[in-house]
Amino acid sequence: MRFIKIKYCFAYIVILLTLITFLISFNFIPTGFEHSFFRTIIESKSLSSATVIEKKRIFFLKTHKCASSTVQNILMRFGHMENLDFLLPTMNNYIGNPMHFNTSMISNKYLTVDGKFDMFVHHTRYSQEIKSVMRSGTVYVTILREPTALFQSLYSFYHFDKKYKCNLTEFITTRISNKSSANHIKRYNNKLGINQMNWDLGMVTNDFENIDMINKHINIIERDFDFVMIFEYLDASLVLFAHFMRWPLEKMAYLPLNSRNNTYKEILSNNNVRRLQQINMADNMLYQRFLLKFKEMIKKYGIEKLKKGIKRLMSINQEILEMCVQSVTNKGYARTISYKLKANTNAKCKYIAINELKYTSYLREIQYEKQKKYNELDKLMNNN
Repeated sequence: MRFIKIKYCFAYIVILLTLITFLISFNFIPTGFEHSFFRTIIESKSLSSATVIEKKRIFFLKTHKCASSTVQNILMRFGHMENLDFLLPTMNNYIGNPMHFNTSMISNKYLTVDGKFDMFVHHTRYSQEIKSVMRSGTVYVTILREPTALFQSLYSFYHFDKKYKCNLTEFITTRISNKSSANHIKRYNNKLGINQMNWDLGMVTNDFENIDMINKHINIIERDFDFVMIFEYLDASLVLFAHFMRWPLEKMAYLPLNSRNNTYKEILSNNNVRRLQQINMADNMLYQRFLLKFKEMIKKYGIEKLKKGIKRLMSINQEILEMCVQSVTNKGYARTISYKLKANTNAKCKYIAINELKYTSYLREIQYEKQKKYNELDKLMNNN
């Protein structure tokens, strides 16, 4: 039957081509029409067959003080709207750290039927064991920041001055006389300090001064991660990420979260900046490697095309700001930006401005109820 249908279709095409040729020969149809006609047929066929499929599964290594809360919110909103399965912390916003991630950290309360997940977007300390709990097709993503600026932000945001009893300038000039002394200063809360990005990405402290081990670790990150954003070029990163994920750019809309005004930034001398670069050698090597890769990505995508994308994303964000936000304050944690929403705003406004802990709690409720219903159904069917 299928062969007969194909045979008839072929016959119709032959008749149609013969008719077009006849009409052209008597000037009823202008010359050149046949080329555009056939091109239209081919293009429409290729468009229909090349269906764009969004990538949906993501592991996001949430690095400290790298605009990762802003990126996390984008991913949480996407996973929420798509009803995806999140690997969630039992409480607060950490799944591991200072310990490397391992599967024993997963709460049975939020465990999926197959024990695997679509989304992992909370703080952890990277280990390859993560791969065992992410479903096939997962995209591995993180974001990096220039290390001296990152360390300054850490020092201020987490009030290192209270722990070390000195401001950042005094810390640099009196507490870290060389790389060895810096790397052996106890990490704040056992998880924050020198070479923070490499720490979050799983590198052990004893390797921070070993160039061969640093390069080995960076090679592992380059192999394991599919997409690395750069803090200083966040909008460009998001435009490129939308293209990589095959998402419409509207899904990258954001309001900056967990960020602070630069008035709280301590001004450092050039010598102290260089000193921070030296003690954060591992992070510098990591950042420079992926900054080069980022530039290569831009060249491949096209700089002018990227500029248009950035302009459009800025316009999308401005519309969100005007539609949702009544006022902006610095009353968030550690004087971070927070948003007072307009009355009667929609769900889009609510979730784009919500803080990480509240959104995480809400996702826990959703995931718990979903797993509870699945378990009740399994219990019913297994009850003889």
